[in-house]
Amino acid sequence: MAQEVGLDPALIEQAAAVLPAEPRSTAARILGGPDKYQMQYSVPVELSSEGQRKVIDAVRQATGHHGKVEEVMGSLEWQTVGEVSVIQMTVSPSEGSTTVRVLVNRGPAGGLQYGLTMVAGFAGMGIVGAILEPTTAAGIIGVVVGTLGTAAITARTIWATTTKSFRKKLNHLMSAASRAADEAAEAASAREESNEG
Repeated sequence: MAQEVGLDPALIEQAAAVLPAEPRSTAARILGGPDKYQMQYSVPVELSSEGQRKVIDAVRQATGHHGKVEEVMGSLEWQTVGEVSVIQMTVSPSEGSTTVRVLVNRGPAGGLQYGLTMVAGFAGMGIVGAILEPTTAAGIIGVVVGTLGTAAITARTIWATTTKSFRKKLNHLMSAASRAADEAAEAASAREESNEG
C-alpha cells in the first residue's frame, strides 16, 4: 500500500518499529505512561558478527552510552549500565534474516520518581498540618487527602513529561539501529553478489 501512494515501505517499517508492542494498559494511563517498551526491526539478511557490531556501535553513538556487550549463542546483546531505566538490545541472525529487538524497563525509574514525590508529599502534609492545626477528623482527612492528592498529580505530570522525552530517545535509538542494520544488510548483499559474479 505504501508503494502505491509513493511512500518508501522501508520508512513505514522503521516508523512501525518504534511503536510500543503492547497497547497501553490501564496502569500506564493512570500513571501517565508505560514503564516497559518492546520494539523490533528485521532485515532479510543474516548479519555477520561485524554487521552486528555496526548496529551496536550505532546505538552506542545514538545514546552516548557505552554499555556492556555480550555474545550469546550467535547473537550480540547490548545493555545500559548504571542507569535507572534499563535498555537492552539484541541483534539476532537466524534463518536468513536478522532481528534487532529492544526491550526497555523504566519500572525502577518510575518507582524512584513516584517514591520521591510521595515522600515530598508527606513532608508537605506535615508542614500544612502544622500551619493549619486541624482539630477535627474532617480537617485532618482534608489535609491528608489534599496534600497526597497533589503529590500524586505532580508525580503523574512528571512521569508523563519524562515519558515523552524518553520516547524521543527510543525513536532516535531505534532509527539509528534500523539504519545501521539496513546498511550492514546492503553491504552483505553486495558482497554476496560480487562473490557469485
